[in-house]
Amino acid sequence: MGDLQFRQARRADADDLLRIKRAAIDAIADEHYDRHERAAWRPDDARETFAEAVESDRFDVLLAVVDDDPVGYGVLNADAGRIDALFVRPDHEREGIASSLLGQLEMRARMSDVEELMVVASTNATAFYETRGYRDRGAESRTIDGVEMTFVRLDRSLSAE
Repeated sequence: MGDLQFRQARRADADDLLRIKRAAIDAIADEHYDRHERAAWRPDDARETFAEAVESDRFDVLLAVVDDDPVGYGVLNADAGRIDALFVRPDHEREGIASSLLGQLEMRARMSDVEELMVVASTNATAFYETRGYRDRGAESRTIDGVEMTFVRLDRSLSAE
């Protein structure tokens, strides 16, 4: 892996954020989500939604870049005490990028006085969060484009650190 850096995402990054999310969802194994679920979850054209989120004061959108190539991103909603997204391109999995992004989001949450951080994660990401101190709080169903999908609610105390 080259030089990993983090920066605030900008409106101009919306296409990259969309491509990262699509690639990550497309790579999820059938044992977690079948092709119909992945198709429903995979955003078709959400450029404007991503651009608005980046410019919003509500979200802290952090982009991971390796040698000027966007490879992942994370979204913190500090007011809600929640990580809203964390995606890494499949060709950069297992390089520590997701762990580093999570650490950056947790640090920003602490700086905003968040004591308990929550995430609703995909079933394939549950073990990732659990090995980083998050507790499984149970399954949560969501309907996306008419398809009911199961996710997992996890949380972690940040106040003891």
